[in-house]
Amino acid sequence: MIEEIRVRGVGGIREAELSLKGDFIVITGESGSGKSSLVRAMEFVSGKRAQTNYIHALEESADVLMTLSTDPIPGLDEEYQPQDGTLIVRRQFSRNGRGRCMIQNSPVPLSLLSSAMERKLVIQSQFAQLGLIDSAIQLDLVDSCGGEILDQVKKELEKTFCETIATERQIVSLKKRRIETEELYQGAETTLQQIKVLTVEEDSEKKWETELKELESKEKVKEALALIYERLSGGTVSGGMIEELESIGRDIYESSPSKREDWKESIENMLISSQSVSKLLQKELYELSAGGNIEEAKERLEKKIGMLRKLKRSLGLVNCRQLIEYAVKAKDEMTWLKESHLELQALEKDAAEKRKKTKNLAMELRKLRKTAAAELASRVNSHLTDLAMEHALFSIEIEEQDKLRSNGAEAVSFKLRMPEQPPLPVGRTASGGELSRILIALQLSLGDEQLPGTLVFDEVEAGLGGRTALLAGYKLRELSKRCRTILITHEAAIASMADQHFLVKRDGEETNIFVIRDEDREKEIARMLAGDDNSHEALEHARSLLQTSRNAAATE
Repeated sequence: MIEEIRVRGVGGIREAELSLKGDFIVITGESGSGKSSLVRAMEFVSGKRAQTNYIHALEESADVLMTLSTDPIPGLDEEYQPQDGTLIVRRQFSRNGRGRCMIQNSPVPLSLLSSAMERKLVIQSQFAQLGLIDSAIQLDLVDSCGGEILDQVKKELEKTFCETIATERQIVSLKKRRIETEELYQGAETTLQQIKVLTVEEDSEKKWETELKELESKEKVKEALALIYERLSGGTVSGGMIEELESIGRDIYESSPSKREDWKESIENMLISSQSVSKLLQKELYELSAGGNIEEAKERLEKKIGMLRKLKRSLGLVNCRQLIEYAVKAKDEMTWLKESHLELQALEKDAAEKRKKTKNLAMELRKLRKTAAAELASRVNSHLTDLAMEHALFSIEIEEQDKLRSNGAEAVSFKLRMPEQPPLPVGRTASGGELSRILIALQLSLGDEQLPGTLVFDEVEAGLGGRTALLAGYKLRELSKRCRTILITHEAAIASMADQHFLVKRDGEETNIFVIRDEDREKEIARMLAGDDNSHEALEHARSLLQTSRNAAATE
């Protein structure tokens, strides 16, 4: 809880130091004296947003230091932990927007300061009544009364819910990828088979084109040689040049009168040479045909090249290397497509189990919330009776929702039933004073582990007066026995019950804060009662209130 506060340059406070004593502390002062500046200072040092307009008009920076007595804080590094039960926090902020946060005199980020102070100081302003209308805040209040079991179920539900969502997202992503893969590689099995048949290599197209040119050249040579051979040897219809040469040779020899031997030899040599050429041509033609039918080979190559180019064109590829890469990837993707079906089945089974678990946890949480709501409502009604609201019945309705979320499938509605009226949401039926009393009753109904080290009420008794204000004071004093309670108030009856009383006074541009006792306190309470601290009747009433409070404190 807070032990000391030192404030410089916040709002109307140029400099102030408060040393807190007792459980129930009140801060009073006339309207506009600067009480809200002290609240801003406490908000500031607990990690709330800083604004330059909070800085005192005559100062260039604001500085708040707070000393607290507390147990070790879970999650905080050792260097920031309380020393001998004492925690010192500090925050500074200048007009240029620069700020500094410290814990145990060591600089820390604002987020760490805020986290460390989260359960050390809670400030409830007049506007906290509006929080009672917020369904989310109402749900948190119900959950805070559910104990450790509800908290564990709630955490387990949130964990399982998030895991279920993550699994379902995996399923959606997997299905999407499967559809995209199926569309992208539609007909890929046929394509892969064609690539396999072609036995494509990186240089296949160039290699096949070269082979085709060689075949075309070979075919031309063969055709030319075949034509020459036919001219020499003759065809099926007529004889060729060799036969004609033989006939010419005979005619020459027979026509020669001398039958000269040299003519005969020359003619024979001519015939032998022509036959030799014919045999060479025949041999060459045989060798050219030895590799198979050139036309068929050429046709096969043209078909392969055509198929290759068609594949590239249909896939939008440029070369064989890309086609090979496509084949490798397509094969992998097709394999994944087959195997992912099993993965999808496993994920869908897992998601179904998680959905079932989530639903069971949600039902368990709903049951625990109904129990907690009934318990909280019972406690609140007990305190409201003590606060002169015995005519009203406070209830908490757990409204089942169709949509399951990470925090359950229900909304909470705080309701108040006035005489001869049906239960209505508190925001519609409760007055400001009634909301104030409900807020106090709720704080009293929370478990000790839910209460902060110090609870600050900023004029939450607004709308109360007379007996109801007195009863609210008793309840606030009761609450102070469980956590240090600071109340900024205009109610004299409540102020008279405090263990310690601070007065805030404005003197020009300066706001001063100091402890008042005895006669000074009597005068301040008299001022609060009648607006005149010299009124005899008001002073007598103030003394009576203070004496009543002292008597009540003596019997506690």
